[in-house]
Amino acid sequence: MTEQLSSPASNRLLIIGSGLAANRLLEELDFQHPFSEILLLDDEGVAHYNRIMLSPLLAGEVSLDTITPHDDHWYRARRVRRLSPWPVSRIDTQQQRVYAENGDALCYDQLVIATGSRSALPALPGIDHPAVYGFRSLRDVDALLRAGENAKRAIVVGGGLLGIEAAVGLRQRGLSVTLLHRNPVLMNRQLDSEAAALLCDALAQRGIEVMTGVSPTAVLHSASGELRGLALNRQGVMRELNADLLVFATGIHANTELAQQAGLTVNRGIVVDTALQSSAERVFAIGECCEFDGNSYGLVAPIWDQVRVLAAQLRGDHAARYSERQHLTKLKVSGLDVHSMGQFIAEPGDDCLCLSDPARGVYKKLLLRNSRLIGLLCLGDIRDSLWYAELLESGQSVAPLRQQLLFGRAYCDGIA
Repeated sequence: MTEQLSSPASNRLLIIGSGLAANRLLEELDFQHPFSEILLLDDEGVAHYNRIMLSPLLAGEVSLDTITPHDDHWYRARRVRRLSPWPVSRIDTQQQRVYAENGDALCYDQLVIATGSRSALPALPGIDHPAVYGFRSLRDVDALLRAGENAKRAIVVGGGLLGIEAAVGLRQRGLSVTLLHRNPVLMNRQLDSEAAALLCDALAQRGIEVMTGVSPTAVLHSASGELRGLALNRQGVMRELNADLLVFATGIHANTELAQQAGLTVNRGIVVDTALQSSAERVFAIGECCEFDGNSYGLVAPIWDQVRVLAAQLRGDHAARYSERQHLTKLKVSGLDVHSMGQFIAEPGDDCLCLSDPARGVYKKLLLRNSRLIGLLCLGDIRDSLWYAELLESGQSVAPLRQQLLFGRAYCDGIA
């Protein structure tokens, strides 16, 4: 390592990680950042890619070159040096240095940890079989595409957003796919039982078998080591399901090892305050590796909020502060339109507006409390979901619109 990089930093920003949060931060800082230089430390050794587009990539709807937005010129123009691969092994917050596995050191003035997360695999017998995959990174997608060339039957475990996207992608690649979900309600964090039933029907029409209320108990393999499938428990009934490819989309685990070794406060993620600063001065954390007010993150919308606040902080605007707010959740599958935000299970006294048309695959549910919108659920017809989201976030009374609210913005504007 050159003396220039290992000597005390002169207004240098180091960013550990080159994923979605890190690159979004660079986009937000753009040309206006105050640093003499920014060093982006990447341990993957691959070009930055838009992780939001991994599902379309798996499905064959986009190519890799369309999801890698930043080339070397883009970084150079913003005084950013991308060091790749540069796997960080240790952070010394007292000396303001980070160390690589080979002993090289870099000094920093400000440090941002954006190490992301990895798939959280359940502790099942046989889970370490090579035909078991996560679905979180470009490496995961590459591995799935290679495995899918020879596989015929896939099981996807986890009926949340990522699990459904993985199931659809593998089905579009020609595999027979079964989607398993522990909860009786598919996408139970975003959908009620009626919307989930319609989504199950839509997946079945695509040739995907959906099994809910089922828990895997073991990964099965033959005496020769070949994958056979999964052992399942469904309401106390044990059975086996055959497959030659398994995908687990059952949550994430924040990559906090570097922070723990550095002595930072860590729970499920790296604990940060409203300035996104960790327990160490000049050390910040954003994205899926961080934790704020007891919450950790797997969706991109709150991460974008974090990025905006941190960019302002790094520019010297210390009044910028991060706070939790509700966001619209979207299922990213072509032809399967699902948007959800806020509460969707009514409590006593709530006003529930509902429109259900199973023949068209349309379901809309709006939840009101004290004449204010507190939750929305749109399946099959999402034309007005952004407007509903604005109404929800504003907290304004929708009492004058109550009778017409389900019919959408254009109708409500027409009678105003």
